[in-house]
Amino acid sequence: MDQEYSLQKAADTLVLELFEIRPGETFVITTDTESDERVVEATARAAASAGAKVMVVVIPAPHGVSLAADPMLPVESLIGILKHADAWAEFNKKWLLYSTPYNETMKQNQQIRHMCLTGATVSTMVNCVGKVNYPVLKQFGDKLTQKIIQAKQVRMTSSQGEDISFENVAGRPVFCDLGYANDPGTHMLAGQISWTPDLESINGVIVLDGSIAPGIGLVKRPVKICVRNGVITSIEGGQEAKMYEQWLRGFNHPQMLSVAHTGLGFNPGAMLWGDIIQDQRVWGSTTWGFGSIGPDLFPPSGKPGPSHSDAVSLNTSIILNGNDVIKEGEVIDDELKGLASQLKRVG
Repeated sequence: MDQEYSLQKAADTLVLELFEIRPGETFVITTDTESDERVVEATARAAASAGAKVMVVVIPAPHGVSLAADPMLPVESLIGILKHADAWAEFNKKWLLYSTPYNETMKQNQQIRHMCLTGATVSTMVNCVGKVNYPVLKQFGDKLTQKIIQAKQVRMTSSQGEDISFENVAGRPVFCDLGYANDPGTHMLAGQISWTPDLESINGVIVLDGSIAPGIGLVKRPVKICVRNGVITSIEGGQEAKMYEQWLRGFNHPQMLSVAHTGLGFNPGAMLWGDIIQDQRVWGSTTWGFGSIGPDLFPPSGKPGPSHSDAVSLNTSIILNGNDVIKEGEVIDDELKGLASQLKRVG
């Protein structure tokens, strides 16, 4: 019962504080048959209580994500609904982000407030939405984002053998997800910074020891990925490594072997769960995306691909322009560590 109350409180926070839903607005929730119905129902109740006109759209979970989901989606029907919505909460386990319904909706409805909460569970909502100190998280996220923007050289390492370096592109967007969806565009769960570096400058080894999506989930044996000039040259490890390589190469498309973006996780409530949207935000983690790149990360047109994958490395060290900022997942930068200490973390 306590969890039920905590979930409803988190859903109220999502609707009232983050979306800032106003009476009379059309609020669309999309979900699929693999999503957590409890989360969907709590969010719908919160939106209805706020005076919104609520619509819940449930579809069978497709076999793929992004554009790879298109053959199983009611594409025109989804576009027809979403192009008239004021706000859209996406809870689909098999995400619609970068699918044709998403792409066309964002073109035709430039006022929509979209939040991608793909596959969010009760744990995600309670810990990563409902228990967050948003003002402090904003201060921390803004300062860390500025440090990344100002850095030309970036290196990421871990005790598992990760050692990857790259250069940033001056002027290319660096997004800091602070959880707010109160202005038009796509927004994400609080607690991640993401950006696309100079792709050809990315060289080294990525070690995935957290989770991989879609289709794999928690990693039992670390997956070692060698990258040269932004392109995967080899994937090593156990069964997960074989599955991941088969999935990426199965599209027979060069973009699926290309790095799409990187990112840092800093949501104090996030736990490694096998829920990628939460896993990406585990404190001190880094995320690597492969495949399609949206125009938001790689303006003006992005780099299209048939699908997209996100994968997580834990307890990463971050070095910006030769200066240690995060050491094995812990903030050591003098300007940031005071704010980090104010964010109560789980675990």
